[in-house]
Amino acid sequence: MTGHSISRPITEAVRRYLVGPDQRWVFEPPPPDWTPPRIARTSLYLHVPFCRNVCPYCPYTKVPYEETLIDPYTRAARAEVDWWADRIGPTEITSVYIGGGTPTLAMDSVASVLERIRERFRLTGDINIETNPADVNPVIVQQLHDAGIACVSLGVQSFQTEKLALIGRRYEPVTAERALELLARSGFASVNADIMFALPGQSTHDVIADLTRAMRTGVNQITTYPLFTFPYTTVGEYLRLKAVRMPNLHTRRAHYRAISRWCAEHNFERVSVWGFKRGDVPRYSSVTRDSYIGIGPGAGSHLPDGFVLNSFDLNSWTRAALAGHTAIALRMPFAGEMAGWWWLYWRLYDTHIPLDDLDAALGQDAPKARRWLKTLEWTGLAVRHGKTLELTEPGAFWLHLAQNHFALNYVNTLWTQARRAPWPQAVNI
Repeated sequence: MTGHSISRPITEAVRRYLVGPDQRWVFEPPPPDWTPPRIARTSLYLHVPFCRNVCPYCPYTKVPYEETLIDPYTRAARAEVDWWADRIGPTEITSVYIGGGTPTLAMDSVASVLERIRERFRLTGDINIETNPADVNPVIVQQLHDAGIACVSLGVQSFQTEKLALIGRRYEPVTAERALELLARSGFASVNADIMFALPGQSTHDVIADLTRAMRTGVNQITTYPLFTFPYTTVGEYLRLKAVRMPNLHTRRAHYRAISRWCAEHNFERVSVWGFKRGDVPRYSSVTRDSYIGIGPGAGSHLPDGFVLNSFDLNSWTRAALAGHTAIALRMPFAGEMAGWWWLYWRLYDTHIPLDDLDAALGQDAPKARRWLKTLEWTGLAVRHGKTLELTEPGAFWLHLAQNHFALNYVNTLWTQARRAPWPQAVNI
């Protein structure tokens, strides 16, 4: 029996116990008469798919950068903002996250879409954006400020030349260092550095050296994460061609323990499974929003009544949006207390669970959730501080492994099918 055939029944049993039998774990094309519910408050994700260099490990929707693609993308993204605004109303947008791709390759486009968002919604929260070392310069910094962007994340990944080459990053470590220094002294509310661990051949000493080098640039947040391997990305084949192997569980555990210890010693507080920040600054995060609407090819939306996913194909998404049609290709509606369980999942990802909010979030399933959370306390994976349950360092580590097993498996199954056809049929996750 294969690992997948063993894990599938376990996954189904856990899902059935937590959420109940009425929830269908199937994404299908939305019915012709479906429309999203009115929403008072939500977040917004803008996906900019353009890249100069397509990294082999990246699972997200991206296309090689071409100047001729920018204008139709911009018009389509503005049209999709209008589509959502016409249906959900003048919603308060509590945060904006701009990802890619490399959004800073198309800053005029980003600024134009943000202008439309401000026109159609009530934008009250911070704007977050990600970028790459080779694309940061004084002109880009000024454009970021002009667009009202407060929080910036730089995908450093490593300060070691051989590790950058391994993951297909085409810049020298000094380029990343100078980019971080420029961002850190440019007046942004938060500057985050992404650092990878558990790379093939990477030692604990290597990871700590990367963290130290990032800290010395003046950043106030560091996000660490392992190399995820999705079968539909080129990284699996890339690693096979390079004849390398991913580190085992023991190595990954040692890296994570060392990261946690280093962050505590240098006053970086844990703010998520992966993230650590220093000082009273806004937390940079691409996830953990209770709800969000997605703009762009391959963007997802987390709505009160379920998840929806846009067409991954840039041309198909552009045509649909410019025609005033929905660009949504797939939808999975919620049943029972599914929305509450997703709320709890993200609070676990935050590593802080507000216990007084369980009843409002989970309704009749709140007692079940409390029993499950009590088990985390008994096993030492969480500790109670007043009315908050906080994951311990081992708890955060094992949660990230559980995330790999469940959430990333869902993403792999769904995105594999979504990449094969612009408008896929049912996808059972």
